[in-house]
Amino acid sequence: MAVIYVGILFIAIAFAIVACYAAFALSRFSDTMRSLGRSMTELEKEMHYITPQLTESLQEADKLVDDISEKVKATDSVFDHVEDVGTSVQTMNQLYLQQKETLSEAELEKKLQPFITGITWSEAFMQVFKTYRTGKGSSMNDSSTVNTGREG
Repeated sequence: MAVIYVGILFIAIAFAIVACYAAFALSRFSDTMRSLGRSMTELEKEMHYITPQLTESLQEADKLVDDISEKVKATDSVFDHVEDVGTSVQTMNQLYLQQKETLSEAELEKKLQPFITGITWSEAFMQVFKTYRTGKGSSMNDSSTVNTGREG
């Protein structure tokens, strides 16, 4: 019978050890849950502070995206015009090349004379405008010259 009592004693000691370990593990788990509860409470308080600011930031970003979208749509016409100008220049270049083959130098120079005159006057106007803008209205006779298209 003594063996039965010793066996029951070992079982009681093993149960006490398991119970102590379970109590220790549950105590640690309880402390962890309390800490997690405090962290979640602090997080909730911070979220109440951050949420309105985040909402406001998202609304501003939405307005900004809409504004950028409108401005990009507004530039579409500019690019269409640039494409039209490019097409016109290309067509004019092709026409020039065709006309150059059929015209002599004198006839070509005669036909280009109005364009050369226009370019000359626009360059002269730009130089006068630059000197006026920089306040050097009296120094018109500096080293810059107007290209007439007939230089060498």
